[in-house]
Amino acid sequence: MDIKKLSQWGEWSVWFLNPLLLLLVIYSETSKTNNVLLWFGKLHPLVLHFPIVIGIAIVIYLVFFQNNKLAESTEKLVLVGNALIVSIVALLGLFLSKQDAYDTDTLNLHKWGGLSIALISWLLIYIKNIPISFKKIIALIYLLVLLFFTHQGALLTHGENALSIPTPEVKVAEEIKTVDSSLTVYEKAIAPILAQKCVSCHGPEKVKGQLKLQSPEFIIKGGKDGNILNAIQNEEALILQRIHLPNADEKHMPPDGKLQLTLEELTLLSKWVKAGGNFTKKISELAKTDSLAILAMAYKAPTKGSGDNQNNAPDLKQYNSSYLTVNYLFNGSEEIAVNFFQASFYKIEQLKNLEKIKDKIVSLNMQGMPITKEDLAVILQFTKLKKLNLNYTKLTLKDLEPLKTITSLKSLSICGMDVNQNGLTKFLVKAPFTEINIWTNHSNEKEFQELSATNKKVKIIIGDNLDTEIIKLTSPIIEQDSSIIVTSLDVVVKHFLKGTVVRYTTDGKEPDSLTSPIYSKKLRFTKNTILKTRAFKPGWLGSDLVQKTFYKSDIHPDTIYFLTNPDKKYPGTGAKTLTDYELGEQNFSNGKWLAYRDTTMKFVIGFKQARPLQEAHFNAFVDNGAYIFPILSIMIEGSNDGKQFKKLNEAKFPSLEKTEVVRENKSFSCTIPREAAYKYYRFTLLNLKKLPKWHPGKGTPAWIFVDELFLN
Repeated sequence: MDIKKLSQWGEWSVWFLNPLLLLLVIYSETSKTNNVLLWFGKLHPLVLHFPIVIGIAIVIYLVFFQNNKLAESTEKLVLVGNALIVSIVALLGLFLSKQDAYDTDTLNLHKWGGLSIALISWLLIYIKNIPISFKKIIALIYLLVLLFFTHQGALLTHGENALSIPTPEVKVAEEIKTVDSSLTVYEKAIAPILAQKCVSCHGPEKVKGQLKLQSPEFIIKGGKDGNILNAIQNEEALILQRIHLPNADEKHMPPDGKLQLTLEELTLLSKWVKAGGNFTKKISELAKTDSLAILAMAYKAPTKGSGDNQNNAPDLKQYNSSYLTVNYLFNGSEEIAVNFFQASFYKIEQLKNLEKIKDKIVSLNMQGMPITKEDLAVILQFTKLKKLNLNYTKLTLKDLEPLKTITSLKSLSICGMDVNQNGLTKFLVKAPFTEINIWTNHSNEKEFQELSATNKKVKIIIGDNLDTEIIKLTSPIIEQDSSIIVTSLDVVVKHFLKGTVVRYTTDGKEPDSLTSPIYSKKLRFTKNTILKTRAFKPGWLGSDLVQKTFYKSDIHPDTIYFLTNPDKKYPGTGAKTLTDYELGEQNFSNGKWLAYRDTTMKFVIGFKQARPLQEAHFNAFVDNGAYIFPILSIMIEGSNDGKQFKKLNEAKFPSLEKTEVVRENKSFSCTIPREAAYKYYRFTLLNLKKLPKWHPGKGTPAWIFVDELFLN
């Protein structure tokens, strides 16, 4: 193919792509993009440098080399090729914008900038006959547009400080998260949540919306929309507004596609912000019954597992047992916290086994363990240790003298140890500690207060800092993969910690530690059943609730079709999603759910021969934090010709109250009166059309998520 033919094909392509690009930019907010195009969008960062380099070369040519021009056919081929590449890159950028949460203002500016570059590139093809001075002006305008708007792309990718001179960051406080209450709520729970879920977009490497969240100083400063913690004019604090928006909303945080906040994390953030967002309030300063204190003490930041070992950090599963937890401080951290409990099961071999990771252990809790000088010799190998808890270990201050060689050790707890003012004064000489926690029944508080006043280098805390210690049991395991009951189904529940009692319910109530049945042998189910289980043990915090719904299903329709289509974001696998016996569990983005919000869910099932039905059950998902509410009503109608339908029954269900925080799979059932059999049954599932005033999305429709229909 000769140069002229090649230019002609390129020119036709540009005439097609640029109008298409203009329409897509105008309607980008409402347009949808399928997964294949989303994947192609990932090529945008790989190819965007070509039009930048070619564009700058064209500007240099138009400004400085008009007296030594290329052949006309070659010049046109270069200009057409540049315009074509720019249009393709801009198109890929639009696809990319649909799959990541970028700063909205910068993103919109970059979109229109990409369109501008494409249109000017298109214009350059047709300026050969205008005066050279005008060519140079257009070329310089093109250069300015190219540099300015591609810089906006750099801001999106690398943050608002992409080209800034590096400045010293405010040092983030060391996050030592153990199970004691001497930490602040922020240190124990809030900082790890922000570190894992927020700092990647709002931190040192990338700063979206001028907001940084890696330290209290930056959080208080806020971003371009102001303070994120304070409620203004009866509106919730900005951070709470954003985290409770629907996942599909462009302002939802963390953005759709990123690791989302769990229900526990949503609740913790909400309670902390509503309690004033205090960075210095210690857990021990809250009432023991305060829900924020309980949640903060029980919270453990998600840790790295075998599939997420960044920085070649070792997998820690081999070090954990029923009486020892070994975890990274938070996902992405290389620092490790170790907690021993159940003194009667302690063995020094468990401590020696940690020598393989001794250089990463920064926090060690050995409260109540029967440790000796031999154990202490092992601990001395943990040279990176920053926090050590030796409460009630029967050691003496003399035994602890060698600890002063661990120069990184800043916090030491020795509650229960018999100490006096003189002994402690000598012990603190040349000690690296900045904080020491002491308490005995014979402590002379006045003496130690005097010592604290004279010793400015070490903060002496008088009082048992672990009297509110809460250790949370792991959850029971329901050992039954199938959720479908044909005739009967046997279900086994297990827990591996000795002395643990597993209690369960099948009546919809949550198991408690006193009245709920105790699991002792396998359970046999012959009808629709919601099994809820929790583990309990004296002196421990009860486990999280684990539940599973089992469905009796002995009728399968011959046909099924939608009368109203589900939302395009959550189409499941079409109508067969309702009858494929694959439950979506609690991940509503896994492609197994049908979702409705702006329209009412309506569909029809059909049988080759008329047959009676007694009951219909729907497996649904409810998560009011994500704007997913319960089904309000189910109406069932019958027909023999598929045209004229008769109402058979309608079941109505309550919505949620302001105090409820729900994230669970839920069954919704509607009985059918015993009448004549029908060939067709029409179902109408109503969603809440206006969220209540107490909800962050007040006035907007709620979602319903449905993934299975069971008929009996």
